[in-house]
Amino acid sequence: MVSTFLLVVLSQPFTVKTVDDGVEVSWRAVPGSGFAELRFVGESTGEVEALCAKAFGTGKFDPDEPHLVSRTLITDLGDERVTWDEIAPPMVSRRDYVMRSVRSHSPGKCRIDFDAFDDPAHPPREGVVRLSALRGSFSFEVVGARVRVEHRVHMDPGGLLAPFVVERARERMSLAWMKRLLSK
Repeated sequence: MVSTFLLVVLSQPFTVKTVDDGVEVSWRAVPGSGFAELRFVGESTGEVEALCAKAFGTGKFDPDEPHLVSRTLITDLGDERVTWDEIAPPMVSRRDYVMRSVRSHSPGKCRIDFDAFDDPAHPPREGVVRLSALRGSFSFEVVGARVRVEHRVHMDPGGLLAPFVVERARERMSLAWMKRLLSK
């Protein structure tokens, strides 16, 4: 079932929407969801491992992380961790999610895949809406003298929100992440 979903999603091309401060923003439809998958592509003069480490973080609360209100580190196995995060996205009430992040390394490349999941041990806090879906990746690859940075994300914010109401806010949140990564 999951592999069929991935094959359908991966067969859909991305449509470029705009370029913002050197970051190409594009989207593609996700079958069965009103919320698109977003893709952000930029370049950096940084090092692959340093950029990947910056995206992966420490697993602890980072007050500079865009929209993050709280983070509880559940497990940390080095290149795999599970956190319980609460965010305050623009235009909607607070959201939370339990997320597994996995980092993989190869020469000249690094990748982080993340996916939120239901964890009965960590139910939504009172007054907070649990995200219905959150999955994506960050990839870093040396291309010539630069590093190509790509961030993909599909998020369904949950609740009774129509996609057209929150689509721009979702885009701004992920774009803030990319700009944070690409800044010195």
